[in-house]
Amino acid sequence: MTAWLRVLGIVVLVLGVGAGAYAATSLAFDTAFAEIAAQYARHPDHPLFQAEYYAAAAKHYGLVAGAIGGVLGGLVFGSLLFGLATVVARQPSGDR
Repeated sequence: MTAWLRVLGIVVLVLGVGAGAYAATSLAFDTAFAEIAAQYARHPDHPLFQAEYYAAAAKHYGLVAGAIGGVLGGLVFGSLLFGLATVVARQPSGDR
């Protein structure tokens, strides 16, 4: 049981940090959002620029949330699984 919890902790940790790194990399190369935001800043009342901005902003801020949530989620839940594996390993043999 302890070994499976540690393996699952490693998998969760790697997937979370990997997803966060992918989102952060995609966020770093999201130049379309900057261009669309500049157009929206020049014409804030135009409905076409508003629609383009809201679509680009949803993707951009979703990537921000994915980067933060992926890294933090992977670290927190991976650590919880490692801690649970440690607690299970410290139990007497008859209780498992």
